[in-house]
Amino acid sequence: MKIAIVLESNITSGGGYNQALNAIDQMLKLCKGKYETIVYTPINENIVNLNNLGIKASLFKFGLIDKVNANFLNSSLLSLFQRKLKLYGGFEKKMLEDGCDLVYFLEATNRCLSLRKLNYINTIWDLAHRDSPEFPEVRIDRKFEARENLYKNSLPKAFLVIVDSKTLAKRCSSRYGIDVDKIIDMPFSPSPFFKDECNIEIKDLLIKYSIEEGYYYYPAQFWPHKNHIRILQALVLLKNNKINKKVVFSGGDKGNLSYIKSKILEFGLENNVELLGFVPSSHIKSLYKASLAVVMPTYFGPTNIPPLEAWSLGKPLIYSSHLKENVGDAAILFNPDSAEDLAKAMTSVLDPIIVNKLVNKGNIRLNEIELIRRNSKAKLIDKLDAFSMRMDCWNYTTHFDK
Repeated sequence: MKIAIVLESNITSGGGYNQALNAIDQMLKLCKGKYETIVYTPINENIVNLNNLGIKASLFKFGLIDKVNANFLNSSLLSLFQRKLKLYGGFEKKMLEDGCDLVYFLEATNRCLSLRKLNYINTIWDLAHRDSPEFPEVRIDRKFEARENLYKNSLPKAFLVIVDSKTLAKRCSSRYGIDVDKIIDMPFSPSPFFKDECNIEIKDLLIKYSIEEGYYYYPAQFWPHKNHIRILQALVLLKNNKINKKVVFSGGDKGNLSYIKSKILEFGLENNVELLGFVPSSHIKSLYKASLAVVMPTYFGPTNIPPLEAWSLGKPLIYSSHLKENVGDAAILFNPDSAEDLAKAMTSVLDPIIVNKLVNKGNIRLNEIELIRRNSKAKLIDKLDAFSMRMDCWNYTTHFDK
């Protein structure tokens, strides 16, 4: 059996991109010596990034028919038209020519809807459009409808659905009628670039960005749901209590940066906030290391990657209380709607005794998550074995129009 792995996002996607790289590495290791694999990506830069991680990938651009086919399923008439004209996409043809039997999509994408013969594994990171539909990034310009249609059409016919937690598995099952046995809860992992020995030294990083050690750190793109505003409001409260600390934000602009900049000026926090923008992967590890604590007031979940990275580097974590399942007791939890609650949490990590307790609990939580991952990997390989056995029943090439 041969598995195609599809990476569509690029490095500016942030945590989602890093998780996709981890998923590729994991699948390659699971299949080594047992099943063949081939990685496809439509983005040239990904070839270089994957090569740097020791992963070989093939470049393939999606054609017009691939893009059109992804939308046919929403209309029975268009779907009938597609079948009559045998409008099979070049991407699927390429995978069949390469001998692929199963396609593993590393993110939620309508590309899976363009497949007419091949089975696929789907990946879902969140159902935020249902959890928090008030946020513009999952609501405006009919984004809610786009997500909902994608999940309704793609999840039920997926061979497997991979999610990040049992919480998300339950939500996928209840909201889209998917058998729980078809869902694998595979925990996130720290960025693969954390393993890179070429990371910038802390002293060089501090000089480059003109910052000093001991800041609160929030690695997040500037989406509304990331809740940067609450950190600014908490900083004001800290200053009023004679606690003059800095926060460092790293992440690209997703439409909300100008608003945050205006609030920094309004609150008089120009000397308390550093906006680094999107930084190279080789800088992230040192940004964590030089921090006092990691602060994450996000609304979306149910899990996120920064908590894992904070724990792996021995940094205390301050985290949204409604996402407690992700962190257990390995974080100072606070209400993300309350600046007062956040300010109190940020003050608490100035106590070294509390910091030591959080670091120790972070190590314990990492071990717990690793056990979950091992069990999930065993389930995944069992499912792949079952698929391989069932493939004895047919041959794709004899059922595919050239």
